[in-house]
Amino acid sequence: MDFDACHSLLVRGNDFDNCRARVEKFFARNFLVKYDTVKVITEKSYPAEDPAFWPALEEGLECNRQKVAGLIEELQEAGFDTLSTLASIPQGYETKILHTITHLVDGFFGIDTCFYNLEEDSHGLSEKLAELIRESPANFQLITVACSSGNGNSNLLARIRKFEVDPPQS
Repeated sequence: MDFDACHSLLVRGNDFDNCRARVEKFFARNFLVKYDTVKVITEKSYPAEDPAFWPALEEGLECNRQKVAGLIEELQEAGFDTLSTLASIPQGYETKILHTITHLVDGFFGIDTCFYNLEEDSHGLSEKLAELIRESPANFQLITVACSSGNGNSNLLARIRKFEVDPPQS
């Protein structure tokens, strides 16, 4: 299957290079989500000291919320609009939607993830970590990556053509 995706990951580290290495290691070791290419987009990656950090982080959180809301709406349109109806979902497309919702809610990284908090293994941000970021912004980065599998690479790069895309580190 060919596909592409962009993800923003919250990472703790000494500097950009350290955080970038942690992100690359995360993708290299993830045995369930494998991409042929993972490229860091430096122009869309921000240290917590950058004024663009918090708006970009909130955009990622909102994207995750919208994905969950859209999937719930899709289930409702299929007739599964209460918890009691979930037990009657036949195995197939609708159960895959429910599965994806569960992953997004429980913090399991997947191709549908917009924002991922690598520090808390979450699609959200706890108030405790938000406070720590405010107290020590030099220790946190939001790293954005463009990922693709199969022939999806050319489509993804065309969509982000206005950004300089760095080659992955070996």
